[in-house]
Amino acid sequence: MGAIVEKNKLTFNLQELPEGRSERKIELLAEELDLEAEISFLGAGLNVDFYKTNHFVEVKFQVNAKVSLICDRSLKPFEKELEGKYQVVFDPNIEEESETEDGANRLLSANDLRIDISKEVVDTIMLEIPIKKIHPDFFDEDGNPKEFETQTFGSSGDDEEKIDPRWSELKKLK
Repeated sequence: MGAIVEKNKLTFNLQELPEGRSERKIELLAEELDLEAEISFLGAGLNVDFYKTNHFVEVKFQVNAKVSLICDRSLKPFEKELEGKYQVVFDPNIEEESETEDGANRLLSANDLRIDISKEVVDTIMLEIPIKKIHPDFFDEDGNPKEFETQTFGSSGDDEEKIDPRWSELKKLK
């Protein structure tokens, strides 16, 4: 898994967050986030919504990221825009941390003055990367993948089936 180079933008001081609802907009530059080796992070915009009470802090964010991928068919690089959202509840009263595809519950100890959502942001971006990375050239105008063209090199020779002489000798052994 990748590492965050600049954690300050995704780490928030609880004392600076006002009670109730608040919002932050964050721009991440290419050098501020490091994903897997074959995926280049080009930048992202985050809308982060906070809901702070005396008992918990709820963080909802939406990320719009741009990455550079390598096509599985042609090995040509291409850029792809990704969109994802996630929710994390930091709560000092939970028994056990849990995580689903839509959100997570994290333990917030009484000593914690900061909350960090960098892992969740990286995971949200990584989950939006398609399993099959196909260059836009391989899609038709409706967004459907074009049929993959197969090519034959060299002549196939005669159309009649040629049987390897070794197989005909083995068939005689029956």
